[in-house]
Amino acid sequence: MNTIVAPVVVFLGAPLLGALLSLTSKHTRFLRGLNLVTMSALLVSVVAIVRDVLSQGPITTLWGLVYLDALSAFILLIIIVIGCTASLYSWAYLADHLKRGVIAPGRPRLFWCLFHLFLFAMIVATIANSLGVLWVAMEGTTLATAFLISFFRTREGFEAGWKYLIICSVGIALALFGTVLTYYSSVHVLGDVSAALNVTTLQKVAGQLDPQVLKLAFIFVLVGYGTKVGLAPMHSWLPEAYSEAPAPVVAMLAGVLETVAVYALLRTKSIMDPALPEHYTGNLLVFIGLLSFVVAAFFILIQHGYKRLFAYSSIEHMGIAMVGFGVGGTTGTFGGLFHLLNHALAKSLAFFSAGNIHRRFGSLEIKDVRGLVTVQPVTAVALLVAGLALVGMPPFSMFLSEFMVVSALATQSFASDTLHLGRFLTIIIAHDVRSLAIVTVLLVFAAALFGGFTYRLASMVWGTVPDGVRRGEQWDVGHIPLLVTVGAIVGLGLAIPEPVKRLMGRAVAILMVR
Repeated sequence: MNTIVAPVVVFLGAPLLGALLSLTSKHTRFLRGLNLVTMSALLVSVVAIVRDVLSQGPITTLWGLVYLDALSAFILLIIIVIGCTASLYSWAYLADHLKRGVIAPGRPRLFWCLFHLFLFAMIVATIANSLGVLWVAMEGTTLATAFLISFFRTREGFEAGWKYLIICSVGIALALFGTVLTYYSSVHVLGDVSAALNVTTLQKVAGQLDPQVLKLAFIFVLVGYGTKVGLAPMHSWLPEAYSEAPAPVVAMLAGVLETVAVYALLRTKSIMDPALPEHYTGNLLVFIGLLSFVVAAFFILIQHGYKRLFAYSSIEHMGIAMVGFGVGGTTGTFGGLFHLLNHALAKSLAFFSAGNIHRRFGSLEIKDVRGLVTVQPVTAVALLVAGLALVGMPPFSMFLSEFMVVSALATQSFASDTLHLGRFLTIIIAHDVRSLAIVTVLLVFAAALFGGFTYRLASMVWGTVPDGVRRGEQWDVGHIPLLVTVGAIVGLGLAIPEPVKRLMGRAVAILMVR
């Protein structure tokens, strides 16, 4: 089998096979072994794909159905890495819930079936050569995750699942209308309806598409996929879903599904940009990004539940990423992509920690969690690292990506790669009032977020341990993802691995083509 085709077949076959075989057994060892084989195969395959894309450039295979370039390979890397850590964490998480009788013995097999189907849908969305197939795959993620959100069968879980299903289905319907409008514009140029939505075909004729139709199409796509991202004002499903879903599921929702929805938006944007006015899509992304950041900041300051706190943090950080992609240029686009990676790592770590805290303290309320450093010292360290990374503290990697985005916004330079602090401060002072006003808003709300967020985390980590809470943290396989993710967040803050840096650099070039 062709060396390029083999990893693609694994991407499509391994999750599907894992989903089907998960239903055949209730035995924990079998389910864990199956998941280990599946995720190991996916991890090896994504490394091979990254290598091939870096060495050969964009890849089209399986009769033109699959298209892989640096952008899709970068998103695939995030999917598989967070998928691996989330699946490892799920082993201990599900075992603990089985031991305490929270879930029935047959429930884990349903969890693993849905988990693998969720992975499959996101992989298809990322490697599909058709905007239509991408849309179908995004709808598939909605169906799989709706059941995962309500996995515990509580009233609140069912309400959150239904709210997620209804709002995201409406959003996806709007994205479908945007896709249909894109198809309408493409057919008038190509005349070949069979390839009118293929990414490889649209890239060749992008500049010939009808700009008036595409303007409307992009608005529908932005609102539609923006609903899956959780951008304001389409975010109302997100806090409830993140509060009620199992911790590893929320790690996947926040760390991966949001990223794949951003990919769908960026892929469409890259096709439409050559036909649209220069800053049309960028201005819309900056506007909705700033709106999401400000809305999230207000809600973060009044939250009483730690999972809801992290949920609104997701809205905030997706807003920052949108600002980066909207401003564009080398700095803004690279910063946006790097922020997606950093957010996936930090937010998965935050929800792994939240899962440990909930199982030990039995509450989702911040006021009920005290003395975490005494009760669960490893979890306390992980929570602090995640929290400090999410508020943009150095030396964690999220500080770098946020600095890139703010730097690009302050300079409003659509082709600058200058990141020096001195130049950044000079241009902030000397630049036009509009840029200065936007940056000021960002910095003021960032300062408020820093204070509110760190205060709540500090109150959980230190203080007097509540009566009846068992102290001491027993080592299990669920701690491996915490330690690995902490290492990745710190490591990326010090240096980006050369292959990842090259991959992001090529993805930036794809998104900047006009």
